[in-house]
Amino acid sequence: MQTVRCRNLWTGSGPCLSSAEINIDDSGVISSINNCSDTVFDCNFAMPSFVDAHVHYSWMVVKEASLDLSSVRSAEELLSLVNSAVNSSRSEIIRGESFDESDWRLSELPSLQKLDSFTGAVPVFLRRICGHAALVNSAMLELIPLDTPDVNRSNGILKEWPVLNFEEMFPLSPLVLAEAASKVETAIFSKGVTGVFTFESATVAEHVLSFVTELDISVSVMSGGMKELLTDKVSTKRVKIFLDGAFGARNAAILNSYPDGSVGDLHYTDEELLAFLVYCGKKGLSVSVHAIGGNALQQLDRVSNRAFKDIGLGFPIRIEHAEDLLSVWPGSWNPDYHIFSMQPNFVERWQRPGGMYDMILPVSQSFLLNPFKTVIDSGFRLGFGSDCMPLDPLYGLRGAIRHRSNEQSLSVHQALHAYTLGAASIAGFEHLTKPLERGRTADMIFLSKNPFEGLEGIAVEATMKNGKTVYKRSELFMEET
Repeated sequence: MQTVRCRNLWTGSGPCLSSAEINIDDSGVISSINNCSDTVFDCNFAMPSFVDAHVHYSWMVVKEASLDLSSVRSAEELLSLVNSAVNSSRSEIIRGESFDESDWRLSELPSLQKLDSFTGAVPVFLRRICGHAALVNSAMLELIPLDTPDVNRSNGILKEWPVLNFEEMFPLSPLVLAEAASKVETAIFSKGVTGVFTFESATVAEHVLSFVTELDISVSVMSGGMKELLTDKVSTKRVKIFLDGAFGARNAAILNSYPDGSVGDLHYTDEELLAFLVYCGKKGLSVSVHAIGGNALQQLDRVSNRAFKDIGLGFPIRIEHAEDLLSVWPGSWNPDYHIFSMQPNFVERWQRPGGMYDMILPVSQSFLLNPFKTVIDSGFRLGFGSDCMPLDPLYGLRGAIRHRSNEQSLSVHQALHAYTLGAASIAGFEHLTKPLERGRTADMIFLSKNPFEGLEGIAVEATMKNGKTVYKRSELFMEET
């Protein structure tokens, strides 16, 4: 039995409690929550642990084993960092992850010729933070089969399929992956997250669970559509399909055009999408649909309702991202069946004045992206995830609470719920959907400050999984006796 005395406790429901004592039995379950008369506390603030409802776990593992490009702020810095890696690494392929040219002083990528001059004959693969675009050199292009789709051999830019499936084409060694996976799990716990919902390719999905030791994880396979389903490549009950690209790659399917006149292509016709949804509905498969631009969202709204009518009943469909939702709202979305998985860190990272959204869309449109409040106020289920950009709920919560549009800003309670109980609900973690109470699994986090009083300077002090402390910021915090 262990006892944690909290200055403030948010159970996941209702207002914060002051001076609370949480008792946890030896099986990792809460046995009681009582008032506490002590003046010395173990923690300032306790609450349910975070759940991240949208990650790419294997991608995080690959990033851990790759060159970190997230702090690069110019093409020159990118080339210099990659050049150093080429000169010092013994890897057959130099892998770089998470560059974001929208943060650069000049957002122009280096040319293929320039990249070649810094990398020579060593193959180089540099993936953008969104995971939908990458930059490669000529040596890497020579290794990529000629019939691979979405490869621009004139400028070295890859989009969609070869980026999403790069690890299947060019896998890392099991030893490298195992070492990186251990570090990733520790990093996830350090952010206060004890459960993740991950999207993986059909091949990787069979192995991803072997990397995990204590983290709760649900796996959804990224499907290539009906053709892949019918070849029985998908063995899980959860599948994902992509209707469009991403804003960062300039290929989200929007209703109006981008500055260069493009609109982003839909990946499927209505009939192809209808066949996919009807098949999944009849087979009882859980469906997640990547839809970002208004055109993709409008197609999903239109076709999913056709699928419900064809089958004779509705079934749950998770909409991933839905950034441009207001351009097609209210549509005919149904809160009984349509569930929204959205990313508040996109707001914090890209939706501030002058950010990436403003660079590629009219301000009047970028201002209204990621409409969290509309989704909640309309009675829909909402769960937050990070898409690994970055996996850090405290960072994302700032975007939810101080949205660029005041009308879309959430209260602290709403935002915390979407990143805890709400995310657990749409991720399939039933044991984490209840508030902290007697009989509930002791998955909790302890924060340095009360988030209801502000998020600035707040940090995760410790994370508890099944009553076991899996992360502590300081060895002096909550010393076990």
